[in-house]
Amino acid sequence: MISLGQLGKAAGIVIGTAAGLAGVGAIAVLRRPLPRTSGTLPLPGLSAPVQVIRDRWGVPHIYAASSEDLFMAQGYVHAQDRLWQMEFQRRAALGQLAELFGAIALDSDRFVRILGFGRVARREAELLDDEPRRVIEAYVRGVNAFIEQHSGNLPIEFTILRLRPRPWEAQDVLVWPKMMALQLSGNWKDEIIRARLIASVGVERAAAIEPQYPDSHPLIVPPGVTYGAAIGDVALERAEAMARFFPDGAGQGSNSWAVAGDRAASGGPLLANDPHLSITMPALWYENHLSGGAFHVTGASIPGIPGVVIGHNEHVAWGVTNGMNDVQDLYIEKFDPTDPAGLRYEYQGQWERAELVREEIVVRGQREVVIEDVRITRHGPIITPLVPGAAHNHAANGDATHTEQPLALRWTALEPGRIVNAMLGLNRARDWESFRAALADWTVPPQNFTYADVEGSIGYVLGGDIPLRAKGDGRLPVPGWTGEYEWIGVVPHAEMPYALNPPDGWIITANNRIFGDGYPHPIPSEWLNGYRAARIRQLIEQTPRHDAESFARIHADVRSLPGLELAALAGRLPAEDPIAQQARDALATWNGELSPDSTGGAIYARLRERLLTTAYADASSALGLTVGLGAFADLPGRDIARRTIPQLLRRLTERDDRFFGGRTSDEILATAWMAAIAELRAELGDDVGAWRYGRMHSLTIRHPLGALPGLATIFNRGPFATGGDVDTVNMGHLPREFAGPPFYVAPSYRQICDTTDWDRSQSIQPTGQSGHPGSRHYSDFVQPWLNVQYHPMPWSRSRVEEVAVARMTLQPEGLANQG
Repeated sequence: MISLGQLGKAAGIVIGTAAGLAGVGAIAVLRRPLPRTSGTLPLPGLSAPVQVIRDRWGVPHIYAASSEDLFMAQGYVHAQDRLWQMEFQRRAALGQLAELFGAIALDSDRFVRILGFGRVARREAELLDDEPRRVIEAYVRGVNAFIEQHSGNLPIEFTILRLRPRPWEAQDVLVWPKMMALQLSGNWKDEIIRARLIASVGVERAAAIEPQYPDSHPLIVPPGVTYGAAIGDVALERAEAMARFFPDGAGQGSNSWAVAGDRAASGGPLLANDPHLSITMPALWYENHLSGGAFHVTGASIPGIPGVVIGHNEHVAWGVTNGMNDVQDLYIEKFDPTDPAGLRYEYQGQWERAELVREEIVVRGQREVVIEDVRITRHGPIITPLVPGAAHNHAANGDATHTEQPLALRWTALEPGRIVNAMLGLNRARDWESFRAALADWTVPPQNFTYADVEGSIGYVLGGDIPLRAKGDGRLPVPGWTGEYEWIGVVPHAEMPYALNPPDGWIITANNRIFGDGYPHPIPSEWLNGYRAARIRQLIEQTPRHDAESFARIHADVRSLPGLELAALAGRLPAEDPIAQQARDALATWNGELSPDSTGGAIYARLRERLLTTAYADASSALGLTVGLGAFADLPGRDIARRTIPQLLRRLTERDDRFFGGRTSDEILATAWMAAIAELRAELGDDVGAWRYGRMHSLTIRHPLGALPGLATIFNRGPFATGGDVDTVNMGHLPREFAGPPFYVAPSYRQICDTTDWDRSQSIQPTGQSGHPGSRHYSDFVQPWLNVQYHPMPWSRSRVEEVAVARMTLQPEGLANQG
């Protein structure tokens, strides 16, 4: 079993180097790569000088004469502060991590190469329209200029890994959105788990376990195959191998809401957003303010990609949450066992030939490259064993019915998209019509967009390519050979769900169900529980006139609605000893606040987990399936189980014993309760008064190199006792049970936008602006973020000047002061 602690040896890194960094000279070594942020610097290719003003929070405000100069400067500034993050992200998305970290990263690279993000990005680059091509080319010129100028003084990670980055290309910009789409799209795993459930407990029981969206939870827009018991084994293993570098996002969600002017103290719309992702060091997001040419926009960008993803311009503000829509289908293919090449497969009674792509993977410490042969059918790449004889055979006699079934993945992300077109359109949208027009180019991943503008409108629209299926709903793997389950197009963008100025005066998106039964197009989805949306609605309705302070309170809210439902059942829990009695009393009187110091919250969290395992004990082989490699395995069925909490609580409350397979609801409660109490005593002791949620729920913000001996204290931050869980507005999702490395899903960025005065807008991300551990902006946001505090988002030039601490001028070649 390989652990992350062995990463250094796997990568051929000298541990003494890491130990030396933690010694006396660490400060000097860490500060040496800090970028210059004042004075005049050359940037060849500019048409005119560009000013970069950094404020006291480390946020750059970039002023340029043209759009191309603006994005060239953005590329340069991104590289100044986040070059290691950019390098790590592009290598992960291109399947080139093994070149850095050795064999420990090979399975991750293999899976990414099978999916073919690099292949798609190259095709996408060839199809770029003129404007996005010019923007991307300008951006990469800025990145490459920084790399060339600082080849001898790169960020400390490059020194540790003895790495020199290659020049950036357009495909490097376009490939990371594919990895983001992978993190936000997990339906293919759910399809495999559903197939496993059917194989293990039957169709009827599997249907009873299937998550159901309760009628009481909000909507965004008002009103022929036998599955093998081991289906998908190898595909899951390869996917979960990525968890060592990019933790699985199970349980992730996001919040965004807006209120109309008549619900705001200022008289104009307010908009808030907090996308939930795994918290890493450095943060995914980089805040910047861009002004030049056709653009004036501010907010959160992703290093490695030009423009702003979430934020506002002069006219509109927007936020995003994951749409949770099913844009992935698995097709079981029938290959001809007599074909020596293993490429002939059946489709509608005829033989077709799969495309064969040979991927060469460089592995650090190995002389020979690793060859990954990828078969691609009309439906997509085969994500299970790729050559004859490589299939997992689970029967001793070689019975073919027990051999791994070849699964092809069809997914909108594996087709060229127009994401940069969409982002540029959003960045300069002037009104609702131009906003929706920009989203016609948003392909993947499907996202809920919340909208507010200076004219007083609020709105919602779903952006993304949603496949229309000739047959089936995408929930289970389907036969690929019949031709019955093909995609026949996408939902027309003009007919995507939307809402403009709803009569209630608010818009809420929290990964909840989007539409009711009247919507004309089928859009299968894996919506999360609607508790967060319901709680946001409660808080909006409780305050007649909202402002930034009331929105901040919503961001900070950790009241658990399912926790209160479960606490109401406390009277039915057995109290066979004093400790159980004290615990039951604490749960019964709990106010639902899932704060770090909460005793009732600690009890609820453990009881909830044990209820799921107890109620679904007969399905544990599927829902509790451990997949993956060694320490990097995962439990993908847990996400489905978590989404059944509303129906499970309803059945327990109503004593609906039909669901529990001969057991009563009281027996389920009692069994889970006794198990939870035993766990709490073992972990936290016998003093119930000392049980605190924060003792078992904490966050350590981890850097990819923070697992190396001697480097954790330099790169990582934490642990911090935290509150919240997967169903609270202020999300803090730390699973109790996981088979791989720990991950923590929480708000990866928070913003509050005031359309009446953009200077009153505010934001925060979890770590800091800089990716350099020696910078004061490496982790200066951590404590404010934990406290749900913000920094201002200066917009007007006068306000920017008031908070400026560093001024840098980027000069065209020949004008720069080389001294």
